[in-house]
Amino acid sequence: MGNLRAVLSVALLSFAACSDGGAAKPDAPLIHLDAAIDAVPDAPPTPDAPSYDFTCLNNTAPTTASATITVSGTASTIAGMAMSPANNVTLEARLVSNDTLLDSDGPTAANGNWTLGPITGNTPVDAYIKATRSGSGGERTTLVYTPQPLVADQANVPVLLISDTQLNGLLMGLLTQEANKGFFGVAILDCAGMPIDGAAISVKQNNVEVGSPFDIGQFASQFAGTFFVTNVPVNDTTVVSASYGGMTFRAHTVKSAAMTTTTTIVRPGF
Repeated sequence: MGNLRAVLSVALLSFAACSDGGAAKPDAPLIHLDAAIDAVPDAPPTPDAPSYDFTCLNNTAPTTASATITVSGTASTIAGMAMSPANNVTLEARLVSNDTLLDSDGPTAANGNWTLGPITGNTPVDAYIKATRSGSGGERTTLVYTPQPLVADQANVPVLLISDTQLNGLLMGLLTQEANKGFFGVAILDCAGMPIDGAAISVKQNNVEVGSPFDIGQFASQFAGTFFVTNVPVNDTTVVSASYGGMTFRAHTVKSAAMTTTTTIVRPGF
């Protein structure tokens, strides 16, 4: 099931690439730090370590946005070991604060493409996407949360729907998912969009840790910074955050619902 795990990782990281609020993003090469020049002679080489970008850690929240905001992408499901466009998917954009419906689209055609908006902007819009498929293979509802409020158009947003059978395959028998609780897929990224290996995730309700986080980066480097969180109690105010190297990243609120997959990104700051 390694390729199947990679499918969800790719969906999460692809989403991260288009969820930076429309701001320009610098390239994100993997930079290594060499061993100190005064290292003891003949000592074994110091292992290379990645250098992450934390320049957004203390940024203030955006206060302005485009006059209108459109979000678009493709709904997909898993066929074999790859993502395949999904038809008959209904997409909704809803406010995080009170669940107000902002716009809807679908059912999708065979190509899975969808567009939400234009949504009235001028100020940042803290919204999430809800995707539900009918007449299908029993895929779970998917909720997609951006790491920060929308301030500009977002394109190529991937929305992946998976069934309980596929979810059990992802978990490989190492974890179990209860039907009456939510499942999260979370990617931890630096300010340049690079997955952070070795970060710790925090999922809280009423300031109490909930769910069972599982770092799938331990299997292979391509899964670095990606977590599954099983059995998150149903709640509208689940706070997701992360930490690394003594730094606590910006927290944001998402929803946990029964028979639902919630995907999101955690970044150091705005």
